[in-house]
Amino acid sequence: MLRILNVTLSRCTVLAQLMKMPLPPLVTPRVLGVDDFALYGDTYGTLLVDATTHLLLTLWEGRDAEQLSRWLRNHPGVEVACRDGSLTYRQGIADGAPDAAQVSDRFHLWQGLSRRVQDVAAAHRAAPTRTRRAKIS
Repeated sequence: MLRILNVTLSRCTVLAQLMKMPLPPLVTPRVLGVDDFALYGDTYGTLLVDATTHLLLTLWEGRDAEQLSRWLRNHPGVEVACRDGSLTYRQGIADGAPDAAQVSDRFHLWQGLSRRVQDVAAAHRAAPTRTRRAKIS
């Protein structure tokens, strides 16, 4: 972009200037997306997303109900919380935003459905098959 604009600045200088700019104030979303992500190995983090604008709001290391409920209490106004099937997130939302409706997002609905279909298909594959022989009279 700097080359196109014919500006002679290094990438480091541009990044340093960008990092000095204040972030816009956080607006509490009406619909909040809550999900986890793998940092490495068995270490996970939590991310919160405005489900309407798809903008990242915050993230932190770990999957902690207390931290989620504290964030929700400090940012009142969430009406709907989209989450996975995690009991931790369910409890955090219930404690921090008890009036918010908790729903599953499309990804987790499809993921859960596909797991159940795989389980049923595997059970049917493992079931013994009965063959019928025609009676000869």
